Amino acid sequence: MAQGYRQGADTGLDPESWRRLVDGFDEAVVVVDPAGVVRLANPLAATLFRPGMPEGRRLDLGGGWTAWFRARADFLERASQRLAVLTDRAETLHAIVELAPADHAVVVVPGSRGRLEWWRRTAAGAQVGRTTRQAASAVPGLAEALAGVPGPVEVDALGDLPWGATEAPGVAVSLGGGGALVLFGAGDAELTRRFAERSAAALDAAVRFGERERTVEVLRAPLLPPALPEIAGVRLARLYEPAHRRDLVGGDFYDVHPREDGGAVFVLGDVAGNGLDAAVHAGRVRQSLHTLLLVEQRPARLLALLDTALRAAGSRLFTTLVAGSLVPVQAGGLRLVLAAGGHPAPLVLRADGRVDEIAVHGGIVGVLPEARFNQTAVLLAPGDTLLLYSDGVTEARAHDDRQELFGDKRLRTALADCAGLPAEAVAEHLRRVVFGWLGDAEHDDVTMLVVQAEP
Repeated sequence: MAQGYRQGADTGLDPESWRRLVDGFDEAVVVVDPAGVVRLANPLAATLFRPGMPEGRRLDLGGGWTAWFRARADFLERASQRLAVLTDRAETLHAIVELAPADHAVVVVPGSRGRLEWWRRTAAGAQVGRTTRQAASAVPGLAEALAGVPGPVEVDALGDLPWGATEAPGVAVSLGGGGALVLFGAGDAELTRRFAERSAAALDAAVRFGERERTVEVLRAPLLPPALPEIAGVRLARLYEPAHRRDLVGGDFYDVHPREDGGAVFVLGDVAGNGLDAAVHAGRVRQSLHTLLLVEQRPARLLALLDTALRAAGSRLFTTLVAGSLVPVQAGGLRLVLAAGGHPAPLVLRADGRVDEIAVHGGIVGVLPEARFNQTAVLLAPGDTLLLYSDGVTEARAHDDRQELFGDKRLRTALADCAGLPAEAVAEHLRRVVFGWLGDAEHDDVTMLVVQAEP
């Protein structure tokens, strides 16, 4: 570029002539001297060379001088790529005002409680605030853009809104959905319109994604595992690791329902399959149990009523579960009654380290006619621990040999190692052992419920 200036001087072209020449380019142009100082920049450069955007095409002019070029299409493509990956509404609004091709950029969108929300670009980043619709409607041009009038529409007054600009005019472009993009010092109507189109599409996608996520959260909330209650004389703990951790829910479930007499009814179940379909069915089973507990709390009879209710509703998914009731014993310990429907047998860890299997049998719940359920009584002495678990524990496959299962024997050994530990420590030890066996390998839903008589 230094050579260019000398040639210009020899031919009668002074620096101002070079500036006029660069201003006539249809691309943004910036010329930088060997010290990194910008010596020439046409008006479009201030619009297209936004902070955080790649610098564009580079041309070595010799002598340490460099020119950078950027076309409108390149700027729009880069901006679109940045906006396309955003799914959060706030992040999208932040990016729009950051990338907007203007000296000052403000996005006005519908907010909560009938107010408007505005996002403004500042030197410190995006600033957000709220204003009334009356204040916005008092600004000519902005009111039309918010109403969806195709733009750009001139904004010839600042009104009382915190634009960040010191003087008008500016332009407002509708973003759809009651929103608008307002630019001051834009200087390129076509670029403004095309950027607004891309911004509107990105904002609409982010809003839709957010609405879908909120809907999913509302629907998923009843399916999430409940907190364990506090029951006098009882220590409770649980392990809940769904196969699809991102969904947070699966086909396994547990519940503990305290009773007014100081006892409780508890269940642990497993719906065939995993993921959201199984979780939805598990939610139906849990809701049915909640309702049936109003009229029946004897475990075997409770399972029989649940079986009838599920078959009447047209259930097609196998459900296995263990149901139990507990009553604290005045002299210490707990008296349990257990019933099972096609579920792995519960285990009891005695205070001396012995592990007993509780033989309680019954048919799979909800699909087979004339299923039968039996119940058995168990006494937990102080310090004894009952373990309920899903088959995702015993059928967990080794990370280094996918044909080898964790199995009943390993579970009994791991439980025996927990002698003398409180309920929470029992659950944590079993979690470490089972997931040490699994490693990073895929697994089914893994669920345990620990019921311990206080020592």
